[in-house]
Amino acid sequence: MPETVACALCQSPGVPDVPKTRLLNLHAPYEICRCPRCGFLFLNPRPTVDEMEVMYTTDPYYAADNATRGATRSRFYHDRMDRLERHRPERGRMLGVGCLEGGYALDVARARGWEVLGVEFSPILADHARSALGIDVRVARAWDLSGLRGERFDAIASQSLEHVPDAGLTLDQCAELLTPEGLLLLEVPNQFRALVDVLKMAVIRAGGAYEWFHRSLTFEFHTLYFTPRTIRRLLEQHGLEVLALRTYLPAHPLYVGRGPKQWIQRPAHAIGGLVGRGPCIEVIAGRAGARSGLRATAARG
Repeated sequence: MPETVACALCQSPGVPDVPKTRLLNLHAPYEICRCPRCGFLFLNPRPTVDEMEVMYTTDPYYAADNATRGATRSRFYHDRMDRLERHRPERGRMLGVGCLEGGYALDVARARGWEVLGVEFSPILADHARSALGIDVRVARAWDLSGLRGERFDAIASQSLEHVPDAGLTLDQCAELLTPEGLLLLEVPNQFRALVDVLKMAVIRAGGAYEWFHRSLTFEFHTLYFTPRTIRRLLEQHGLEVLALRTYLPAHPLYVGRGPKQWIQRPAHAIGGLVGRGPCIEVIAGRAGARSGLRATAARG
């Protein structure tokens, strides 16, 4: 049975946002709510952790053959590591919260000299990373990191924060696991604020054609919907300081589109990225107050 939740930023109850719920093709009991105090968007009600566990172990979207899509994205992963290593050139231990698209992003980090470990909710994705790539990935319910207490990592990377049931807890756990000058690398969708989504909403308001933009329910199923402002606030609330934030990642494999629509999506994403309305949000953060140490480390590199 779905559970009712409050805003992750200020714990206020949300109010339904019907247009956004319809845009994502969500059906009762699920709907997107907006916090009336801070504007944060979140799924409410949402599946319980038990229900999420069923989804991540049975839904075809999380099948092993889908995990192999990461095998073609090596250049993109190298570009991401370039950005991370500008802030911390020294290699060390890296934790993947989520095994990062079948483990392929962690495989690139390992090839660049990092010692890697993953924590994954889906046993299917974890098994794929272990068997296909030989990466140590541990299965943990709801990406819970408490089993790593006492360990330390020089970098933590995640593309899963929009899926977790308690983002504040996850960020607290990440902050605890980071070395004093460690870095947190996050990517989440810039959903609804992205220029492409703004254009979609304009089309919908004009003609009501919601069905034009429907994608699979699993693809759209997130518990949290971030903007640059709200993810920055959430990180700050949990003792983390943003060092770099961007909303456009050239050649991002999930946002370039295929066929005729790529000729609309590509320029829209690039233009949106100039004004903070690209399709995704990539954040590099460190422990609050550690900025001077990170700059010194980068200068030595």
